[in-house]
Amino acid sequence: MKKMFYSVLFIALLSITGVNAQNINVNPGAGTYPTLKDAFDAINAGTHTGAITVDVVGNTVETVTAVLNASGSGSANYTSVVIKPVGGARSIQGNIAGAVIRLAGADNVTIDGRIGLANFRNLAIQNTGNSASSAAIWLSHGAGAATDSAGAQNNLIRNCTITTGVSVGSGTTVSFCVVYSGTTISSTNQGRNNNNNTILNNIMFRARYGVSICGGGATNLNQNNRIDSNIIGSNAYDGGAIGKTGILVQFQNNCSIQYNTVKYIGGPSTNTTAGADRVGIGVGSESWSIGTSTTTTGTNNKVNGNIISNIRDGRTFSAVGIICATTASGPATGNVITNNVIYDVLSNGTSPDLAVGIAHTGNRGDLIAYNSIYMVGDLDPAGEVVGLTSRPAVGIEVGSTAGDTALTIKNNSIYVDCTADTMTIPTSYAIVMPNAYGWGSGGSNNNDYYVGSNPLGRVGGLRTGTTYPFTQFATLANWQTAFTPPQDANSISADPLYSLPTTTYLLMPQAASPLKLAATPLASVTRDILNEIRSPFTPAIGAYEYDSIALPVELSSFSSSVNGRDVVLNWSTATELNNSGFDIERSVSPGQWSKIGNVTGNGTTSSPVDYSYTDKNLATGKYSYRLKQVDYNGNFEYFNLSNQVSVGVPDKFSLSQNYPNPFNPSTTISFDIPVDSKVMVTLFDMSGREVANLVNEFKTAGYYSVSFNASSLSSGAYFYRIDAGNFVDTKKMLLVK
Repeated sequence: MKKMFYSVLFIALLSITGVNAQNINVNPGAGTYPTLKDAFDAINAGTHTGAITVDVVGNTVETVTAVLNASGSGSANYTSVVIKPVGGARSIQGNIAGAVIRLAGADNVTIDGRIGLANFRNLAIQNTGNSASSAAIWLSHGAGAATDSAGAQNNLIRNCTITTGVSVGSGTTVSFCVVYSGTTISSTNQGRNNNNNTILNNIMFRARYGVSICGGGATNLNQNNRIDSNIIGSNAYDGGAIGKTGILVQFQNNCSIQYNTVKYIGGPSTNTTAGADRVGIGVGSESWSIGTSTTTTGTNNKVNGNIISNIRDGRTFSAVGIICATTASGPATGNVITNNVIYDVLSNGTSPDLAVGIAHTGNRGDLIAYNSIYMVGDLDPAGEVVGLTSRPAVGIEVGSTAGDTALTIKNNSIYVDCTADTMTIPTSYAIVMPNAYGWGSGGSNNNDYYVGSNPLGRVGGLRTGTTYPFTQFATLANWQTAFTPPQDANSISADPLYSLPTTTYLLMPQAASPLKLAATPLASVTRDILNEIRSPFTPAIGAYEYDSIALPVELSSFSSSVNGRDVVLNWSTATELNNSGFDIERSVSPGQWSKIGNVTGNGTTSSPVDYSYTDKNLATGKYSYRLKQVDYNGNFEYFNLSNQVSVGVPDKFSLSQNYPNPFNPSTTISFDIPVDSKVMVTLFDMSGREVANLVNEFKTAGYYSVSFNASSLSSGAYFYRIDAGNFVDTKKMLLVK
C-alpha cells in the first residue's frame, strides 16, 4: 500500500512539474511513456504486440508528430490499437508543423474519446501551430514514399474534440481537423486505399477544413468511408469558425456523410482576410461558379440528414450549402442528396460567383430529394466589400457539364427571398437549370418553389452555358413550360409555413403547411431527417415527414432517484413544438401501465426546459416509468425510463413528523422499519396519559403511514411514540380546532 502511495505521489509531482510525466500506459507490455509519440515509437519497434490498448492517463504535449506505422512495417506487429482517455478528460496537443497524430498506413486503430460507454467527448486533440499546412489527425497511405499504396483502413475516430490553431481570419494558411491524403497534408494530395474509415460523433472547429478526404485519383478511388453525426464549426463567425469547407471528399466511392451539423463556415468581410468559396459539404469539389465546377471521379456517395447553416462569404466569392460534382466513365454516378436542412447561405459574390443551397454538376443518375432550403437575408449588407454588383441567391442550381443528365429533383422545399443593395435585377431564384437539359429517366416534380413577395424573386431560371443573367420564369406556371417534355406538373409555389421561429431554422412544417401530403413516394427514401418512417402513399415535401413532426419534443435526459418511499422523476427537453404536456405512467407488471399524473408542457420553445414529478408513498417493489408526450392535436409519443426503479426497505428505523401539523381533525404519521418487528405507535396527552393506540402489530420491513382522526379529542398538544424492536422515538403534534 505504501509503495503504491509513493508511486502515485511521484507521478503526480512529475505531472505538476511537467518533467518526464508518464502520461501514456500501453498494454500488453505494461509500458509507460511521457507522450503519445513515445508510445507509438514503442509499438512501431515491436515492444507491444497483438491487441494493444493505449490509455491516456494525463495530458500530453507532443513536440513531434506521433506516427503509427502499419503492422508489418518494420517491427510493428499488432492486430488493433485502441487509444482512449482514462480517469477523466484528457488532451493530446502540440505546436507542430505537420500533424499531431498520423496513421501512416495503419489499420484497425480506434481513437475513442469516451470513458466507458457514456457518449461524452473526453479526449481533446489539438494542433496549436499555424504553419502553412497542419492537421490534428492525418491518415496517409504509407510512411512517406510516393509509391506507397498501403492505405490506412478500418480506423475509427469518435467522441473527440478536434481543433487546430488556425482561425478563419488566418488568410491562406491551411489547417485540417482531420485529413486523409498521401505524402503531404493537403486537400488535393491523393491518398491511395484509405478505405473503410469512420469519423463519428466528434466536435471540430477552428480550422480551414473540418474533414478533407482525397482519394488516390480516378483509377484508385477510396472506398466506403463514413462521416457521421459530427458537429463541425463554431456557434458564431468568430475565431472558432471553419475557414473554407466543413466536409470535403474527392475521388470517393460509397462515401456516407450523414447526420452531421455543419455551421459557421467563412463569414462576413470583417471576420475574414481573403475571399474564397465557402462550402458546407463538398462531394467531388469545393468550388462553384455560375453553372460550373471542377469535378472528380466518384460514384454512389450519400449525403443525408445533415443540418448545414451559416455559410457566408463577404469578399465576393461563392457560398454553397452542398456541392455534388463527380463523374464516372460509363456508369451512372448514383449520388444521393436527401433529407438535408440548409439555411443562411449568403454571399456578395460577383460574377461568376453566387450563393447556392445545393449545386450539382457531373454525370447522370443522381438524386436530389426531400431537402429543405431556406435562404433569406441581405446578400451585400453595409460593411461588406463596397461598390460591387452581387449575383443572386439560388436554391438549387444544376451546372452545364456535358454528361450531367437524368438528374432526379423531387420533393424539395425551396424558400429563397434575398435582397441586395447593389442589384436591380432578380436577387432570388428557387431553381436554375441549363437550357434544354436532358432529363432522360430523371425528372423534376413535387417540389415547393417559393420566393415570397419579393418583386425581384423568380421561381426559375434557364442558363445558356455559364452566362448571366438567366432567362427568367416569374411564376410556377411559367416554369412548368420551360422544358420539353414539361417538368414539375405536381410542384407547388406556396409559403411552406415552417413551425418554429426563424431563429431556430429547423424548417418543420406546421399543421396547415402545404408541404403535407404533397410529395411523391420514392422507394429509395423511406425515412426522414429524424429517421421517422415516411408515408408510403402521400409523404411530405422537405426534410421532415409530417407524421414525425406531430411528435415534436426532443428529450435530452430522463432520470430517476429514490427518496424513501418516493420516486422523483426528472427530465429535460432541448426543444419543444406544440407540446401540450406529459402524462406520467407507471408499471409494476410488464405491459400494464397506469396514468399517475400530468405535467403541463411549454408549447413551442427552442430553449431547454427542466421538468420534475414525484410519485409518493410507494410500497416496497420495482417500478417502471414512461412519459407520454402529447401535442395540441392529440398526437403522442412515449419516452421510456431506461432503468427499473427499486423502492427497497429503509436502512434505519425512523419516525417522521406528522403532516399536516398543526392539524384538524386528521393527520398522517409515517415511520420506517428496516427489519421485521413488532411495532407500537401510541398517542399521549400532555399529562402522559395514553389517549389512542394507532399501531400494535407485527410489521415486515418497509415504509408505513397511519392516518389518525382526532375529532374526539380537544385542542392542544399531544405526543406520539413508536416502539419497534429496540427503537423508541417520540414527536409532538398540535391539534387546533
